[in-house]
Amino acid sequence: MSEPQFTKVSPKYWEEKWDKRKIGFHRSHMDKLLEKHYDKLINGRHNIKIFFPLCGKSLDMKCLWEEGHTIIGVECVRSALEEFFEEQSIKYTVSDLQNIEGSLFTSEDKRIRLYCCDLFKFNSDFEGKMDAVWDRGSLVAINKDERQRYSENLTNLLSPDCRYLLETLEYDETKYPGPPFYVSEQQVHDLFGDRMNITKLERVDSLEERHQSWGIDSLFENLFLMTLK
Repeated sequence: MSEPQFTKVSPKYWEEKWDKRKIGFHRSHMDKLLEKHYDKLINGRHNIKIFFPLCGKSLDMKCLWEEGHTIIGVECVRSALEEFFEEQSIKYTVSDLQNIEGSLFTSEDKRIRLYCCDLFKFNSDFEGKMDAVWDRGSLVAINKDERQRYSENLTNLLSPDCRYLLETLEYDETKYPGPPFYVSEQQVHDLFGDRMNITKLERVDSLEERHQSWGIDSLFENLFLMTLK
């Protein structure tokens, strides 16, 4: 039996998805698993810095901003960030980044700072360490051969008491080439287990009618809470 062939993604790939409005991954409401486990992410803290890797125009950013937290995001598609601020009626400014190619989108109150740049070039020099991470639609959008680099980059951004919520997808990857990609529970431990404590919080049946086009007959979302050892 031949190995499954997976889609190779790149910034250009995602730009074309946004240009063609093929953004089925975007949700018009707060993520239900985040809403349910919000307290585990925040852990009683106030005005913490929450990181959104590959943030798109996620409404989760606005929801957590409205709770008084500071939002830091990274996204490679500029139009996604423009749409976020315009659709949410949040005043913002845009400035060029100094050390790498890209732009910084900043809300008027400066509590939302979204970077349009290469995620792999973003490090703690830009915003210091993060108090929390909401990783929904990010790891599952990373090419398999870049996941180790991704995990190392993300882990280096974390403050000692950071709480990292990771949402992954579980389906038959021989039937659908991604993205979003299948990430097994074992791979989560392989990628993050050396430096992080990992607790599986939930496994939810998430198959919808729109997934029929993927050729799969089952789909589960898995949610993990990770903290530094």
